[in-house]
Amino acid sequence: MPDLRERQVVLTQGEVATLLRVPEGTLQDLARRGDDSIPRPWKVGRAWRWAADDVYAYVESRGRVTSA
Repeated sequence: MPDLRERQVVLTQGEVATLLRVPEGTLQDLARRGDDSIPRPWKVGRAWRWAADDVYAYVESRGRVTSA
């Protein structure tokens, strides 16, 4: 069985909001609506989570990544 810790990093809403440079509330609203303009999230309890690979691929597909 593969070790999942080596395969996938999970990001929180705050981390994704920082990377995308949008307010957390905006990100949460887009996630709740299932908007296609952000990477696909999923819920863990009441919290939204994102796969880091999906977020980085999303950012790279839209232009150059700048450091915060």
